[in-house]
Amino acid sequence: MAKRKNVLLILSDQQRLDTVGAYGAGLGTMIQTPHIDELAKDGMKFTNAYTTSAICAPARASVMTGLYPHKHGVIDNFTDIVPGTPLLGECMRDAGYYCGYAGKWHVSPTRTPEQCGFHEGKPFMGYAFPGSGVFPHLIFNQPPDNEPNYYEEYLKENGFTDVDVSHGFLGNNPALQIQEMFCKHEGPIESTIEYFVAHETRRIIDLAKNQDKPFFIWANFWGPHSPSIVPEPYYSMYDPAMIPEHPSYCDTFEDKPYGYYLSEKMWGLGDYGWKGFQEIIARYMGHCTMIDDMVGLIVDKLKQEGLFEDTIIIYSADHGDCLGAHKLIEKGAFTFEEIYHIPMVVHGAGHEDNDSFVLLQELMPTILDVAGSKPPRPVDGQSILPLMQGTQQDNGRREVYGEYHNHFYIARQRMVRDHDYQLTFNESERGELYDLKKDPYQLHNVCYDPAYAAVKKEYLEKMSRYMKETEDPAGVWFHRIKEFY
Repeated sequence: MAKRKNVLLILSDQQRLDTVGAYGAGLGTMIQTPHIDELAKDGMKFTNAYTTSAICAPARASVMTGLYPHKHGVIDNFTDIVPGTPLLGECMRDAGYYCGYAGKWHVSPTRTPEQCGFHEGKPFMGYAFPGSGVFPHLIFNQPPDNEPNYYEEYLKENGFTDVDVSHGFLGNNPALQIQEMFCKHEGPIESTIEYFVAHETRRIIDLAKNQDKPFFIWANFWGPHSPSIVPEPYYSMYDPAMIPEHPSYCDTFEDKPYGYYLSEKMWGLGDYGWKGFQEIIARYMGHCTMIDDMVGLIVDKLKQEGLFEDTIIIYSADHGDCLGAHKLIEKGAFTFEEIYHIPMVVHGAGHEDNDSFVLLQELMPTILDVAGSKPPRPVDGQSILPLMQGTQQDNGRREVYGEYHNHFYIARQRMVRDHDYQLTFNESERGELYDLKKDPYQLHNVCYDPAYAAVKKEYLEKMSRYMKETEDPAGVWFHRIKEFY
């Protein structure tokens, strides 16, 4: 039997596809991500990778289970995986792999990585911003649920006693003065959260190399999720004035669900205009470059230990960020391209980029495929290892299906899209249909335009098929009212 490869899965949080230079689009024409770009150059990238749900915990639980959120049970950032659901960590351990974990968890609010099959790791449990309660001048107060705070311990052990933040940037909604969009990290790079995640990953590599078995390591960065807290030189690396206005910033929400308007008002960024988003995006881009440098540190460690050639490295994100698209920030009850289309770079499997539609949750059966194993129960998707290796060019998928349940407010939402159109079903709101070839930035909702009646009917049927195949509970209401929708 051929030697099985190690697997290193690196997942960033809330990173838009066009902030990876290898994709050569949008912000990627300005941003510096040389280490990830090198992985893509010597390996491959998926150009049409999509998240299952553009909310952190549902997406991460989908990686762990291979399932859509309505099946694994994590429909928001606080619910838990249905008991008895097979988990990636457990399956890889059972396949004879040493399993390690580093960084943000956000898969289960009750079960630790060790309880999900991982042998070693120092996670951030809960919503888990490890700088909360550590940086004296940080307003954002969402510390990890676990004691101790491993990041705080790391700072103390390494003599970083005066680390703080400055230049905090908040929206001007008086009801939401609780979360900065960005801050300047006052301390050396080695004292940042992202460096700690890289340090932990390198520590676990040291543990893994001494095992008489292959390893699976899942490393999770907090960023570039807001608040983007970055030190120099990253803080000032990108000139805000050079960031062009996003083509959809002009959206008026006139033909969108009312919740989109409310979400924009909630963040309180409207009065700043595009100039405010330029400030936010510049720090976010700096955060992406800092994460890229941390990826470089991890890759260097693999090379130093002679493990690089025997390891498949996958770099992806749980979802993206609007970053001013449609005047919005972060993610939520909107199915825009900027938050569902994600980067996915693979090194160590093959050398040809692939344009197939692939889903984030398919990493679960894919990683098991590397281990020579299969999910113990059917999952929503298939291994994309043949696509990575170039032995298969097309997986036959012609559209993707995504879902949203709850974040800030409950608004069950389903999306089906291909290269031509996207249909969004909003349970108690108007629907959305976008002609993606004519309107790639999703500015003009043609759901109720008579000229698109036949297209709308076709995509309602596509959505109906997905709801039936996946036993989606949203299908009950959908099928009762779809003829009137």
